[in-house]
Amino acid sequence: MEHDEATTQISLTSQEIAILRLIAAGQSTNRIAESLGLKPPTIMWYRKRLHNKFKVHNMAELLYKAIEQKIL
Repeated sequence: MEHDEATTQISLTSQEIAILRLIAAGQSTNRIAESLGLKPPTIMWYRKRLHNKFKVHNMAELLYKAIEQKIL
């Protein structure tokens, strides 16, 4: 039986989910940092981490996969 990547649930922290939701809402890195009380480089680190967890290369793919997995 072939393994379907779309059915593999990705484990995210509550902080990653919060950042993903703000990204989906169109917020910039600086606005996300400000609203969460973090520094922009920290948000960039989270973005990279999300890309790695979802195995994607851009924001469109990231949001698509998050919606596909019912995270958003």
